[in-house]
Amino acid sequence: MGIDFNSLVDITNENLSLGVITVCLVCSFMLIANVARRNIRVFRRSLMPTAVIAGLLGLIIKEFVIKIWDVNLFSMITLSSMVYHLLPIGFIALCLRDKGNYSEEFDVGKVKSERVVATRSGALIISTYLLQGMIGIAITSSLGFTFMKNLNKGTGIMLALGFGQGPQQANATGYIWDAAHYMDAWGAGSARNFGLAIAAMGFLWASIGGIILVNRIAKKKGLIIKRNEYQKSGELSSYSIEEPNEVPLSESIDKFTLQICMVGGVYILTQAIIILIEIIFRASSVPFLIGLIPTFWGFSFMIAALVAIITKIFLRHLVKKGIMKRKYPNSYMMNRIAGASFDLTITAALFLVSVTTLGTLWIPVVIMSCIGGICTAIYLRYLCNYIYKDYKDEAFLAFYGMLTGTIANGMILLREIDNNFSTPAGDDLVIGSSAAIVLGIPMLLLIAQAPGEGKLWWVTGIIVLYFLILSIYQFKTSLFKKR
Repeated sequence: MGIDFNSLVDITNENLSLGVITVCLVCSFMLIANVARRNIRVFRRSLMPTAVIAGLLGLIIKEFVIKIWDVNLFSMITLSSMVYHLLPIGFIALCLRDKGNYSEEFDVGKVKSERVVATRSGALIISTYLLQGMIGIAITSSLGFTFMKNLNKGTGIMLALGFGQGPQQANATGYIWDAAHYMDAWGAGSARNFGLAIAAMGFLWASIGGIILVNRIAKKKGLIIKRNEYQKSGELSSYSIEEPNEVPLSESIDKFTLQICMVGGVYILTQAIIILIEIIFRASSVPFLIGLIPTFWGFSFMIAALVAIITKIFLRHLVKKGIMKRKYPNSYMMNRIAGASFDLTITAALFLVSVTTLGTLWIPVVIMSCIGGICTAIYLRYLCNYIYKDYKDEAFLAFYGMLTGTIANGMILLREIDNNFSTPAGDDLVIGSSAAIVLGIPMLLLIAQAPGEGKLWWVTGIIVLYFLILSIYQFKTSLFKKR
C-alpha cells in the first residue's frame, strides 16, 4: 500500500500550515548540514558555509522526491517570501549597528583614511561585478545569435548578480525580469530559476575553486594547513552584548525583543516608502517611471539600508541632545539578526532552484559559470597584486571567495592562510562591501533594464565605460597613493 503524500500535506493550496512546515524544514536542513560539516571530512574540507551545504542537500532531496513521487516538499511561495523579505531585514540589522561611543569625538584623519580604503576596495568589488556582467552578456549574445534564438541576449548580466552578490539579489533581479516577461520562452519564474542556478554554481566555484587556490598559495608560502571538525565557520566578532549607556538585557522588555522591533519598524517604513513611490510613479503616467516600479520592489534592500542608516543617525542625534537617555541598537545582537537572516536566505534561495525546469538554460548557466569563475580569479589576482602589495595573497582569497559566493566564503578562505586575521584583508572586505552599495547603484539599475527591448547595446556601453573608469581609479590609487 503506497503512501498518499497529498493526505499528509496539502500541496494543492499554499496555506499557512504548509508555510510553517517549509520554514521548519529550512531550519532542520541547516541543523543537519551543521552536523555534517563538523563530522564528514568531504564537507569540512569543502570550505562551504553551513547554509550552502544545507541548501544543496535540500535541493538534491527536493528534486529526488519530485522525480519519484511528484511531490514538492516545500512551499515555493514561502521560500520566495523568505528570500525577498529576509534580505532587506539583514541589511537593516547591519546598518543599525553602532559600536561608537556617542560622547567621543571622531579622529578626522582616521576617518578620511578609512574612506579612501573603503572606496578603493568598493571600486574593486564593483569593477569585478562589471567584468562578470560583460562576460555574461558576451556569452548570451553569442548563444542568442547562433544556437539559442529564443535566449534574451541581455540576460547574461545575471552572472554579476549570481556570482558577485549571491542568490538573494539574483532572485530579486529574476523577480523583476519575470514581471517584464524577459524569459517567458522557458516558462513562468524562469528568470529567477536562471539566476539562482548561476548563484549555486558560484558557490561551487567559491568552495572547490577556493580549495585549489588556498592549497596553491599555501604551498607557495610554505604553510601547513590544518583542518578539524571544530574549526569555526564564518566571520568572528568581538562586539559586546551590553555596552555602556545601553538598555539592560532585561527590564520591562527584553533587549533582544527591542532589537527585533527596531528592525521591524525600519522595514515597515521601507515598505511604506516603496508603496508611496509606486503611487507617485503611477500617478505621473510616465511610461519610463512606471517601468521602474518593479526595480524599486526588487531592490528594496537598498532602500532598506538607506532608511536604516538615516534612522541610526537620527537616534545618535537624539542621544547627543539628551532627548533619548540610552543607546538602543546593540551591535552584537544586530549581527546575530543579520547572520540568521542571511543564512536562512541562502538556504531558502537554493531550495528554490528547479533543476528539471531549467531545460536548455543549463547551457548558458554552465558556460557562463566556467568562464566567469576563471576570469574572476585571473582579474582579482592581477588587481590585488597592485592594490594590496603587502598582503596580496590574503586579499585575493578574501575577494575571490566573496565575488563568487558570499562574504562568508571570503572570510573562510582568508582564515585558511591568515588564521588570526592579522592582515587588513578582512576589514577591506567588510568596509569595501559598504562602499560598494553606493558605487553599485548605477549598475543595479542597469541590470534590471538590460534585457529590455532595444536597451542592450547602450547599457553594455555604459557598463564598459564604468568598468574603465573604476579600473583607472584603482591603478591610480595603487601606483601613486600610499596606503
